[in-house]
This record gives sequence, structure tokens and C-alpha cells, in this order.
Amino acid sequence: MAKLRSCAPFRNAWPAFPLQGQPIVAGLSGRNQCRLLRHLMAPPELLEIAKHRCFKGTLYRFEHISPVLGDCTMKLSTFVPSGKGKFPGVIWLSGLTCTDESLAQRASSALEFAQELQLILIMPDTSPRGEGVPDEDPKAFDVGIGASFYVNATTEKYKKHYQMLDYITQELPSMVAAKLPLLQSRLGIMGHSMGGHGALVAALRYPELYRSVSAFAPIVHPTESPWGQKAFSLYLGEDHKAWAAYDTLELLKRYKGPPKRLLVDQGLADPFLSEQLKPGLLKALCDEKGLALTLRNQQDYDHSYYFISSFIQDHLKYHASFLTGVLKWCPDPEHPLAASVYSVDPALDESLEDETLEEVKDEVDTSAEKVAEQPSEEPAPDEVEKAASKAGNPESSHLEVLDGVPREIECLAAVCFEEPSLKLVKIQVSPPGPGEVRLRIVAAAPSLVDVAALKERSFPRILGVEAAAVVEDVGEGVEEFQPGDHVIPCFYANCGRCSRIPTCKMTSCSSQDNFCESIQRFASRGLMRDETTRFSYGSTEIFHFQGCSAFSEYTVVHAQSLVKIRKDAPLEVACLLGGGVAAALGMVWRVAALPYGCPVGAVFGLQAEGLAALRALQMAKAGRIFAVDPDPSRLELAKKWGATDLINPYSLPEGSSIKEEILKRAEAPADVAFDTLGYEATLQQVRSMSLAAWRVVASPSGAGGQSFMCHCLSTCLWLGS
Repeated sequence: MAKLRSCAPFRNAWPAFPLQGQPIVAGLSGRNQCRLLRHLMAPPELLEIAKHRCFKGTLYRFEHISPVLGDCTMKLSTFVPSGKGKFPGVIWLSGLTCTDESLAQRASSALEFAQELQLILIMPDTSPRGEGVPDEDPKAFDVGIGASFYVNATTEKYKKHYQMLDYITQELPSMVAAKLPLLQSRLGIMGHSMGGHGALVAALRYPELYRSVSAFAPIVHPTESPWGQKAFSLYLGEDHKAWAAYDTLELLKRYKGPPKRLLVDQGLADPFLSEQLKPGLLKALCDEKGLALTLRNQQDYDHSYYFISSFIQDHLKYHASFLTGVLKWCPDPEHPLAASVYSVDPALDESLEDETLEEVKDEVDTSAEKVAEQPSEEPAPDEVEKAASKAGNPESSHLEVLDGVPREIECLAAVCFEEPSLKLVKIQVSPPGPGEVRLRIVAAAPSLVDVAALKERSFPRILGVEAAAVVEDVGEGVEEFQPGDHVIPCFYANCGRCSRIPTCKMTSCSSQDNFCESIQRFASRGLMRDETTRFSYGSTEIFHFQGCSAFSEYTVVHAQSLVKIRKDAPLEVACLLGGGVAAALGMVWRVAALPYGCPVGAVFGLQAEGLAALRALQMAKAGRIFAVDPDPSRLELAKKWGATDLINPYSLPEGSSIKEEILKRAEAPADVAFDTLGYEATLQQVRSMSLAAWRVVASPSGAGGQSFMCHCLSTCLWLGS
């Protein structure tokens, strides 16, 4: 951001050394002259005017001159947690008559929770202030200074200074990121009353800026609220079409952006509930349009900061879930989640693609230069352990022990109660039984196996077959695993004693598999070997899924379903080896049993399994490797994974088939073809065009998928060694 460009005209007008008593800038009082001079002398955009140690973090108060708000002097409070690196941020917008200090002074527990969750809290003022900023005469609490309604005013009286929406969405984040260790790409926004209205409007009008949004007692329909009507007529004039751009309900009616999840808390003893706030209208609209809203009506709570203090932890945990990717919160049983509250957000995924590991590393390395100096303290050992746990350290322990005996653990899990949805709830995970291992899941990846299972019985159950985890504790008789080991749970178990288990590695074993009957007959029914489960939700038992159940913070598996891996292997990558990727490698090396130096191979479908199959063919020194997929971007990626020839079926000449194209280029039929899409239609197409010399291998979720997937564990065993 440019350095205080609005003040540039003054610089050349000043004498080099102002004479005593001579005004620096005509028209400004002595106090404001001093403020302006201090801003011009300070290199950063934000000038620190106060600093307080608070909950082991630091609460700052800044001043700055805002070009967006007509060069008025604004104040800003910001809480920065202690710690290294950069942090996600949440913007808090206060309500009528409040200031930038209101949240920190009236609900200071928010700062404690921000420290715990490692979030920066950004608390701007509720309106422009200072000399020259217009206000109503006589003074009113619901319009003018302290009551901007976070709009961009268009009327002559207010348009110069009251551009609060632009200030919140444009100027504020960039200034804070320039001064403090803020990850500007990871922002949430929330507010109370007028501020709740502002947060919802900002998130709906600029969905790409905010990954999460929530509100306390928001004014959801200001065009039909006395407060809103009064303010909008003064700020926006009498054009009601312009009002709609600042009305949450009107914005939701025509919203076309990426899916947004709304969390709203409303006190039922709020004196402004029916006349000003109207949360029922928000719920009715969201129900009608199928929008994701969690509206929590809180009995006996009013409109005050006591109400905010009671539930601010929930809101910050909610934001942390979206900003960090680690689920921190789910509602109480009496406040169930709306449908799809935690479903995949395409906008979030796209933004994450741009944040490479190297960029994140650079941010961490350079952030120290921008962090204001913190008092040096020697943390207590228990605080170090606690911080390591919150930072996601795989070695940190969460196990609860009572009288030397491991006890039940309560944790979050995405439970499939009925077809075809998942619900995030708190469950209980029992200690492991004999021959079992309890795991803390560090990383999990959804797969087609999970999608297909949504339509199967029985319910309720916890899905998830691809994961990487840390051993929490082990049951009686388990000697090969110890707490702290890094492991991959596998789709099929391997007891090592079944007669069908092959003993060789990467040799011709196409007539054998590692399908372990001693475990699978229980795992296929969602049970452990004692015919019970280790999951419960209240009094309801929850079934396991294929011996894994990775969509839970903790799970219990048979020891025979685990493969130990090196501790320096990144778990967020290793989780892929528990399913399709390892199965694709096994498909090439074991099921197809390719001879070394196979002349021609073909892979249909270039998702994760297809790319792994390409690499396996390359490692097997295949001469020509054909990659077939209708997506041009995947074809480009296939080059990096070993493909020598690319075929887009939609780009072939009319009347030409994939089979003919391969024959034309290779001057010979393919020795082996692999379908990794898992669809019966695709598999039949491959079969119908195959020559006598072709061998066709299926994918995990397609016909013949068992012979494909049963080699997953043996491949993982080979990789783990």
C-alpha cells in the first residue's frame, strides 16, 4: 500500500523547520497537527498508541489516517497471540454506539480464546470520527458517528467520510498485514447487531475475501427495520434499490458466489428481537433456498455483551475451523448443524492451491521482521506441551488415563446417520481391546469408496478409508506397535497367517492376494472381533467402516490393519498410501505382474490412482505409456508422472477410437490396460476394445475391484519397509 498518499500535498507545503507557534497545517487544531506529524514521521501505516500484555498475547491500539474515509484519523484495536509465524485473522465489527475498544473491554474472554486458537483479532471503529466528520444534530445513537451501518454512503453530506464497507474490505486488511503477522488470505468476519449486519453483508458481497462469517443478533433485514430505514435514508437517499445492496436477505436471494456457511446466535430475551433484528426471516429464507444456516436461539439471553461473552468461544472455534482446516467446534445437541455446514467449499480449495508449502515457509521465515517486540518469557514445561498439541505436533499426547487405565475419549467425528449425508457430532471412543490399536487421526482423504458407501447399510457409521495417524494406545497382546508410532490404516487387513497371503514382494503373484478372511468377516460388518463397536453417540452404537473409520479424530482398528511408516514422512501425504494410490501401484506391480521392460501400457483416468499407475509403469520401465483422459489439465499433469503419449478422447478425429489411436502410434497393441475410474461403463469400453494380448485390470470401486484393492496392504508393506 502507498505511504499515506492522502497526506502528500501537505509535505511540500511545510517549512523545513516550523517556527515556534506556527501552525503546521492550516485548519487543523494543535492536537490533530501533532497526530498528523506523528503519522508522517512513522514509517508504518499504523502508529502504535497503546500496548498491553494480555492472556500471554498482546493487545495493540493504533491510529492511522484513512484515505478511504476522507483522510480522517481512525483508531484500531488488534490482539496478536504469542507464537511464531503468521496467524489467520478474524475481523470483529461492533454495534451501535460502540468503539474499537468495546469487545476487548466488555468481552475480554475473546482475547483469551484468540490466544488459545492462535487467531489475530482485528477490531476497527464503528464509524469515522474527528473534526470535519459529519454527524446528526441533535445527536442520535442510531445514525452518524458510532453508527455507520458499514455502508458506502452516497448522499452529499456523508459520502466523503462514510465509506465504511470499502474501509473494512479494502484498506483495513492490507494495513494490518503490513504491520502485523497476519495471513491476509485466511480471514473471517463476525459482528454484533449493526456489526453483525455489516459482517454478513461484507461476506456476501465479497465472498472471496472471507472464509468464514458469523454474527450475534444481526439486523438481517434493515430495509424493513426502523434502525435501518432511518440510517439508509440519510446515507443512501430514498432510492430503495440502493438499499438492497446492504440487506442480508436481499443479498441472499440473488447470491451466486461459492457456498457460504452462516452461524448466528440470537438471544430470545433481546428487546429488539421482533422489531429490529427479525432472525426468523433469515431462517425462513435459508430453509426455502437450502442455504447453510446454523441459527442458535439462546433462551433468556438479551442483546448485551454478557450474551456475547457467553458464546464468543463457540464463534472463534467456528472461525478457526475454516481458517486452519482443523475442526475445532460443533454445536450442542440441542443446536444441530444445518445441512452441509462442513461440506467442501470450492472457493476454499482453489485458494489453497495457490498457497504452496514454499510460500507458507517464506511467510513463517519473514514474519518475525514484522511482529512487534514481545516481552521475553521462559514458558513453563506444561505450556510448551500444550502449545505443541495445538500446533498439531504428531508426537503430542492426548490420552486420558484414570488410575493407570486408558479411558474413553470424547472427540469430533463426521457420522453417517442416514443416506446420503454426514453430521459432525461429539462421540465417545472406547479404549482398544485385545489385538486392537487406538489411533489419533492426523490426516484423512475422502475417496470414491466413501462416496459409494454413503448408499450402503448399515447406519450409523463412520466412513473414511484413507488416513495417516499416530498410535495413541494399544490393547492387550499388541507388541509390534507402541504409542507415538506413525501408521497407515489399511482397507484390508493382513494377519500374516492366512493361506492366501503371498510372501513375495514385487514378484509374479497375480494368482494370489492378501485378502485376510480372519479380520474381513468382522470389518465388512462394521464390527471388531468381539462382535461389538468402539464408537458410541450417547446410548447409540456407531458401526466401523472397513476396519478404518478415518473421519473421526480418534479411531480403533485391528493391529493387522496397520502399517508402520517412518516418522519423517509427512502424514498429510502419507494418508494417500492407505487406499487408491497404493492400490494403483499394486495393480501394476502385483495384479498385472508386468515383466520388466513392458513394451506398451495404457492408463484410463488420471485422478490420483491413474497418476500412481503411470508412475508404476515408468518404474517398471514400460517403453510406451499412454494416458487417456478428457481433461486437458490432467493430461498435462500426466507428463510429469511418466506418460509418454497423451490421448484426449474428445479430440480424436470423427470415427476414430482410442484403440485405433494407440495402435497407430505404438504400431502394436498395448500389453496391458488399466482403468482407474471405477465406472462399469468405462471398464466395459476398455474390455470391448482390448485385443487378445491386452490384460485389463479394474479399479477399486468398479467391477472386479476386489482383486485390485486386495493388494493395497502388501504394497503399503513394501513401501513402508
